[in-house]
Parts: sequence; structure tokens; C-alpha cells
Amino acid sequence: MGRKPTATTAAAATTMMTNNFSLGSQVGGPDASEVTRQHEQELRDAVNRWQGDYTNAIKEFAFILRVDGKVHKYTQEWSILGAQPAKRKKDWVEVEIGVPENWWQEDQGRNYRIYLTAEIEKGLRSMIELLQRNKHTIRKEALLSDWQNIKRHYLQDAFSGMKPN
Repeated sequence: MGRKPTATTAAAATTMMTNNFSLGSQVGGPDASEVTRQHEQELRDAVNRWQGDYTNAIKEFAFILRVDGKVHKYTQEWSILGAQPAKRKKDWVEVEIGVPENWWQEDQGRNYRIYLTAEIEKGLRSMIELLQRNKHTIRKEALLSDWQNIKRHYLQDAFSGMKPN
């Protein structure tokens, strides 16, 4: 993952810093936690291990899940549904993802992984667009390719029947 670029110009010759990734969650109740915990933890482990040399503009790409439950309905309280536009913080870029109850309740949570990966991908693309809009160099193709590998392995577990749904 995160292969080093081949330098074609003096600007491209500079070595990219190693970028880290993180996935956190805020869960709105024990009902949601029981269903989502395993699915999220497997993805969190993969995302938190992910490192690559994609940009010098930031150190970290951070995703935060706001999962609706019986106690808190973040999608309603904060008006967030799915991946929100990326926000630049000090040395990281962040995307909040509002997760409605039907994503994890539907079909006993079997489709939850699909929803998560689709929204993380939307968020990742928003992060890339934000950095590009601000004229930062980013190795977009390498970043998206590495994400596709993580996503494929994560979804493969869900469809193989090896992991609990």
C-alpha cells in the first residue's frame, strides 16, 4: 500500500510523508452497539493499520461514525446522514458519517458493511477533493487503489459467511 511515487519533476521528487488513517465511532445506545460492534471493529482494525505516502498536506485521514440508537439519533439531532463534506483540521482531514438505524437494523445488519464502505469511500473522495481544491498534491490513484484493497477484504469476509452478521 502507498507505493512511493516516481518523480518526474522537482516538486514530485520530494518524498511524501506517511499518512495515517483512523476510524472512530460514537454510538447512540446499547441496541446499536450490540449489532454494529463486530462490523465496525473489523473495519476499524483495517483502517487504523492503513498507512501510505499520499500527501504532505496532512498527517491523518480521520472518519467518525455517528451511529443512531435508542438513546441518541445523531442523524436527526445533528442533521447528518451519510458522509458529510470533508473538513480540514490542523494536520488532519475529517469526515463525519451519520448512520441511521435502518442501516444496521435492515436485514439483521447484513448490509451494514456495504453501507459503511460506500460512505467511507464518499468521504475519502470528499477529502481528496478538499485537498485538491486547496492546491495540495495528493496521490489520488494510489490512495483509492489501496482503499479498494481494504474494502474488498472487508466485504469478502461478510459475503464468505466466515464472520458473524
